[in-house]
Amino acid sequence: MFDAPHLQSFGVTGYPMWPLSAVGYIFLAAGFWATMAQHRAARFLLAVPILIAACVLVENVAGVAPGIDQLLFPGQVSQFGGVYPGRPVANSIATFGFLGLALLVAGRRNQAWAELANLFASAAFCFGVTSTLLLLFVGPGKEATILHMFVAPLPGSLITVTLATAFLLWRPDAGWTVLLSPDRTRGLLYWLILPLVIALPVIPTLAARWAAAGGPVALPETELLAMLGNVAILGFLLWLSADRFRRQQEELNEVSLALDVAAIALTRADGEITYWSRGCEQLYGWPAEEAIGRKKYELLHSRHGRDCQVGPPRPTGSAERELIERRRDGSEISVLESTRIHERPDREPLLVLRMLDISERVHTESALRLSESRLAAAAEAHQLGVSQWDVKSGRLEWSPGSEQRLGLPTGGLATFDQWYAFVDPDDAQGVMETMQRAVTNRDERVSFRYRFRQANGVVRTIEGSARCFYDAEGQLDTVIGANADVTERDEREATSQLQSIIETIPDATVMIDSTGIIRSFSPAAERMFGIDAATAIGSNVQFLMPDAIAAGHDASIARYLKSGERHVIGATRELTARRADGTLFPIEVNIGEAILGREHIFTGVIRDVSDRLAAEQRMSDLNSELAHISRQNAMSELAADLAHELNQPLSATANFLATARILIERGEDSGRIADLLRLGEEQTLRSGEIIRRLRDFLAKHEGEMRVESLETVVREAVELVLFGTAQFDIQLTYALDPAADTIFADRIQIQQVLVNLLRNAVDALRGQVDGAREIIIGSRMMEDMVEISVCDSGPGLPKEMADRLYSRFATTKGGPSMGIGLSISRRIVEAHGGTLVATNRPEGGAVFSFTVPALGELEEEPISAATK
Repeated sequence: MFDAPHLQSFGVTGYPMWPLSAVGYIFLAAGFWATMAQHRAARFLLAVPILIAACVLVENVAGVAPGIDQLLFPGQVSQFGGVYPGRPVANSIATFGFLGLALLVAGRRNQAWAELANLFASAAFCFGVTSTLLLLFVGPGKEATILHMFVAPLPGSLITVTLATAFLLWRPDAGWTVLLSPDRTRGLLYWLILPLVIALPVIPTLAARWAAAGGPVALPETELLAMLGNVAILGFLLWLSADRFRRQQEELNEVSLALDVAAIALTRADGEITYWSRGCEQLYGWPAEEAIGRKKYELLHSRHGRDCQVGPPRPTGSAERELIERRRDGSEISVLESTRIHERPDREPLLVLRMLDISERVHTESALRLSESRLAAAAEAHQLGVSQWDVKSGRLEWSPGSEQRLGLPTGGLATFDQWYAFVDPDDAQGVMETMQRAVTNRDERVSFRYRFRQANGVVRTIEGSARCFYDAEGQLDTVIGANADVTERDEREATSQLQSIIETIPDATVMIDSTGIIRSFSPAAERMFGIDAATAIGSNVQFLMPDAIAAGHDASIARYLKSGERHVIGATRELTARRADGTLFPIEVNIGEAILGREHIFTGVIRDVSDRLAAEQRMSDLNSELAHISRQNAMSELAADLAHELNQPLSATANFLATARILIERGEDSGRIADLLRLGEEQTLRSGEIIRRLRDFLAKHEGEMRVESLETVVREAVELVLFGTAQFDIQLTYALDPAADTIFADRIQIQQVLVNLLRNAVDALRGQVDGAREIIIGSRMMEDMVEISVCDSGPGLPKEMADRLYSRFATTKGGPSMGIGLSISRRIVEAHGGTLVATNRPEGGAVFSFTVPALGELEEEPISAATK
């Protein structure tokens, strides 16, 4: 840099940029950037130029030279002449101080600090401009004057002007434009006069120096001219300031006269009145002479509402509040007080208060609120919600509290679509159809009823009426309706009707809640369980159940409420109940569910089935006895055939034994004797098997369902019926499906059905003179059932027997037949879950078919077919 003079002084010799000054300007620019970026290093960077300025200032005042000037590049700096080479000049020191301080205080948010920062920047700007102008006339070869103190190197002057200008453009909020505003009269003078006072006097001095250096005018005359020029300039500036003051004062007077009509007062922070307008005198009746100097809020007894005394507002900016204040005559008025803080430099701020009489508005609002509160109270008492529907925009407005009573926040039903989403779809369609009919007929009033589903799932019943308003074109424009919540009324009516039904029906009725607590206990329940309703209500229903059922009852209710899966509700169940004395008895119960408000109520209709089960047991015993008699009758009718069948093996046995005895007496071969004895043994076993099957068939027993082979069951039944029928030339054919061989049935009862059907077929074929005599036994799968059929080629069924074929004691046979076989057979088949049907074959003969469960239809418990 020392080797490049143009960079050192920008061509102005004698005023070089010293290294220490360059360091100060570099850190000042870096601090400016950090301040704008709000970087925390800004203070540390700005401390360097400020510290340099402070050190140089101490050196100049104390007259010492500790060597700081030549701290950088001492060899090159010492080659320059002068008193203190390397030391920054006064202009640079001022720049470092003013701009450094301006940047330090610029970060504060206080308005006074902001204005101070602009003042420092403006001063630095003036120093930079002055130094630049002086460089044109003051040089190293000219006479040394006091002006040399304000001359800085041209690079430094330009940097100063640039940084100061950048600062003023960066922070205009408290700069020239604000200070020149009409409400900143004092600041305006400071900022208008100060730069002119600093900058303008330089012009005559420069002119005088120019004239003395190159003109005919002597030095004393030039100095006199410079002095006169400065006086003229200062006089002009004073005239401008005075004229500005005069015009601003006139404007202030005009504004003051205009504002004096309004009720405006100025007070200190403690409420002491410093200004009291004529508007305040007219509003309150207090003259300014008596009001000024007194505390406003004590003078006017200001308060909020009825009893809340108030004081001066907090000086935090603009605010508004409604007050009740007392006039001089003792009457009270309501005012709207607007407050604004008027900040004054170096003085206590004032509160600017503007009062507006709102007594009429407050009275009107009070009357309106009273009317609305009465309407709201009446609506609340009757659960009414008044709504207004703007049809074109879809907006809905509700009276206060209406939406809350429906479980929604204010504004939750602000549109028609929002309301429609909460209404039960079926009811919403009905309401819209009602409105459509009203529009078609131009009806003025409509009535409606709908169910409103709240967000929590609770259903409310709403009914009411509405008034319809139409526009000039006849289109529906506005609907104003009154909505009443009739949920409780409907519940009371439903409860009353239900209680009436409960007290009337003969079956016992018990109502419980979701926790199992009894809520209602009918008179029939009192008689059934032997306990009065007052004792039962409030107790858990478990005391009416056996311990095994009671243990899981509450858990079952909880599972249902959680999952919603119905296993018991709506079904008829046979259970066991417990009376108050501890005795158990069978019951039949039907359980229903109702939701009253938010509560689940379960109703059980209970019937004591002790007598019915006893009658069914007696009927089952009679049916079993009758079935036994039927089997005995069937065997009595087959006695001759049985005797003939048994005679053959018994006769053969006797012959085999007699022959064996003769051979023994003769001493014949023992092997032959053994064969005869074996043959006799086989015939004896055959006779025993016939007798066993007959005994099993005739024996009384409780039916038991189990897995059976259909082929085995059929063949055993055939052997009971068709032995000894060879003389009738009856041909037997099996058409059994192997896939339908496994059934789930009672073997003896199914064999009884087959014996009855086979006997009927044999009887029909015995009397047939011509044609083939054939019986076909078949089976086939029918979904989850097996169908068994017995076909014969006989004459078929008479038409007159079609309606009473399965009635007891109905028969087509003569003689001793009882006519109960088909009736018992049908009951047995139906007890198995099947059906028994009879039809005539197209080619002749009859077909009896019945179904029984296949293996896939197993029940969990055995059932007695005879008892069903």
